[in-house]
Amino acid sequence: MTAETSRKYPIFPPFTEWVDAFALMGGWDGKSPLPGIRVEEILEDDAFIVHAELPGLEPERDIDVTVERGVLRIHAERHRDKREPQRTEFRYGALARDIRLPQGADDDDITAAYEDGVLTVRIGLGPVTAKLRHIPIERR
Repeated sequence: MTAETSRKYPIFPPFTEWVDAFALMGGWDGKSPLPGIRVEEILEDDAFIVHAELPGLEPERDIDVTVERGVLRIHAERHRDKREPQRTEFRYGALARDIRLPQGADDDDITAAYEDGVLTVRIGLGPVTAKLRHIPIERR
């Protein structure tokens, strides 16, 4: 192995790859919280955008997006095919992910689209008004 190769491929992979490998080996026991959905969050001037990896799903049937009290919840369910596979590494069942929305997120300005296995949720951002308010202290 050359010095160039050893720098390119470290001996130990990053921690996130260990976690992903554990999940792929069936590390979820079915009793703990639902397995996660991998997401990417982007903060723009006028929007907060979330991309979620959800390949092979029917968005009308399998994906539910809700928002409540400043938290975006993505819930999906992968159903087994009617045919019985000889061997599978696919995960079936429910997946969920909660994402706290940034300040200024507008609950009424949310859109979602599904394309090529990626769910994109766009939340409009309004101005954040930071008012300084002094609180009187009562002496007892």
